[in-house]
Amino acid sequence: MLKTLLKVAFLSKATIEVGRERIEDYLDLFTIKADECRSQSNDYLHETKEKFTKVANDISQQIWHRSEILESQVRDSIRRQVAEFSLGALGDSSEINELRAEIATLRAELSDLKANHKVSV
Repeated sequence: MLKTLLKVAFLSKATIEVGRERIEDYLDLFTIKADECRSQSNDYLHETKEKFTKVANDISQQIWHRSEILESQVRDSIRRQVAEFSLGALGDSSEINELRAEIATLRAELSDLKANHKVSV
């Protein structure tokens, strides 16, 4: 009977040791899987961050380019408006000079008519 009790004690101890080893193996495997998942998630996060950075850089370059185009368009529009205004002002001043010349001619004719009229009266 003692032999049977010793056998049961050894079996119990072996069961506990094997169970502990299995649990340790599963924990090690779980730890390895967790590390792999963490490294994969870190890799994924790093890749996602790189993609996001690339997209953000592309968008900022497009925005900068569009801003330069809009600025150029506004400058051209202002230049055209200034040129049109300048040409209009030149046209107005030439018209004014023509009107002044006509007025001067009319005044001269009026003076001649008055002078002729005084002479004839």
